[in-house]
Amino acid sequence: MAIDPKIQAAINKQINHEMTAAYNYLAMVVYFDQINLAGFAFWMQKQHEEELAHASKLFKYLSDRGGVVELEAIPKPSAKFDSVAQVFEAALAMEQANTASINSVYALAKEMNDYATLSHLQWFLDEQVEEEKTMEETLGLVRFVGDDKSALLTLNNQMANRQDEGEGAGG
Repeated sequence: MAIDPKIQAAINKQINHEMTAAYNYLAMVVYFDQINLAGFAFWMQKQHEEELAHASKLFKYLSDRGGVVELEAIPKPSAKFDSVAQVFEAALAMEQANTASINSVYALAKEMNDYATLSHLQWFLDEQVEEEKTMEETLGLVRFVGDDKSALLTLNNQMANRQDEGEGAGG
């Protein structure tokens, strides 16, 4: 049942990618806390938690397949942004990079006829569709409200009402 070393390396890279995303979302929490947008901070905290859950899911899968998890350093994120829109632009770019990374692991598993990994990764592919859709929609709303501070505060209040995954909220 041992996993191929190439797949193991690719999954380890994806674990690092998920942990890096989690750390970047935490930096976004810091930014929103600093500018007193607690609703946005809460929403990004949920994103942080989701990325940790994704990394854990990959970690467990690799372990279950007899692989060795190799944890690598996580780059230091920046918590300096010029606007709410810039935060969501960064988040969208990060999710798009994550999608590309998962796609490359999937392509490798397909090339190697690793059907168990293909099956496991299907959930991640579906999740990334939702992640990108949510970021695009939220960025669109943030851009729409622009410099209207009252509209931004309304959006901030809506962000505070985010439910956990599986309870009807995107993310």
